[in-house]
Amino acid sequence: MRIALPTALLALTLSATSAFAGSFQVSPVRVELSPTAPTAPVTVKNESTTDSVVVQLRAVNWTQNTGEDVYTPSTELIATPPIFTLQPGGSQTVRVGLRKAVATDVQQTFRIFITEVPGPPKPGFQGLQVALNIGIPVFIAPKVKSVLAPTWKGSFGADGKITLAGTNPGNTHVQVLELSVLDENKEILATVQQPRYLLAGQTVSWQVALMRPPKGKVRITARTDSGDLDAEVPLEAAPAKR
Repeated sequence: MRIALPTALLALTLSATSAFAGSFQVSPVRVELSPTAPTAPVTVKNESTTDSVVVQLRAVNWTQNTGEDVYTPSTELIATPPIFTLQPGGSQTVRVGLRKAVATDVQQTFRIFITEVPGPPKPGFQGLQVALNIGIPVFIAPKVKSVLAPTWKGSFGADGKITLAGTNPGNTHVQVLELSVLDENKEILATVQQPRYLLAGQTVSWQVALMRPPKGKVRITARTDSGDLDAEVPLEAAPAKR
């Protein structure tokens, strides 16, 4: 079963050492486990000095299908306590761990969703209540880590945008933090600041609007959590106009 988040939830993609999400703060924003370190703490702190907040935890398996993240309830990952109340300025240490920590050939991937449970609206309130929903990636180290640079290809769409597809041939994730599209003169045609994870063996795509058609060969440069990338992108020709 794929989890569909209600429209009233604000999902936050995290790529820093901590994240401020309205009324509470979470640190760290990424957890790495292994058979020798099967548990880890996560601290949730209420930044409000006036209001308490009820927080609920959900542990899910995280996979990708045709470039989209897919979440299913997990029986392997545990996060406790599953629900708690943070008093104004208070904090709670959450324990994240595996029922059975076994290293596999490919990195295992999960997420912990830390979600605010909205209380009743205050008297006189009019509008939409927005509950905060933070997804913390949880990675289980493989037996032998193999980080390989993604391979790339591109194609033009009928709308003139270019679709860049990155494939991760390694057995562990790569997080693309920012990427730029350049032509053979090394002129930047577009920069995309849309962090995306490429899980092991998966392909993820970006649709990019270029400032102008590229001259000659197309390259991408990117910042990732595994280092900088610079690669030529084989590009399919734009469809002929009728």
